Amino acid sequence: MRQSGKVVEHTKDIILKDCRFLVSEAGRKRVLREKKKNVHAGVSGYVVDSIPDTVYDSCSHLTYNPYRHNGFVPINDPYEIVTWSDHAHMECDNGHTSVWATWSLDK
Repeated sequence: MRQSGKVVEHTKDIILKDCRFLVSEAGRKRVLREKKKNVHAGVSGYVVDSIPDTVYDSCSHLTYNPYRHNGFVPINDPYEIVTWSDHAHMECDNGHTSVWATWSLDK
């Protein structure tokens, strides 16, 4: 986790609200050109303790693959790029990262 550009904590589980899903296009192009991973995508938001149960029930599982997508997309709709969400839950377990997000349709 970063604050003001500095790493302040490492965690395997975090919940954010008012999230922005960020992908550096220059970093993505570098991955495509060099065929090597680099850190060029992330999620920005405010840390919270939990997601309301009524909201958590409507979460979508997101993925990002720079070779297939220009941004984060729901696994069940890889043509809809998600740039923001009301809440996001990210966890890393055994080297696999999962990102779940929810958003209102009226925004």
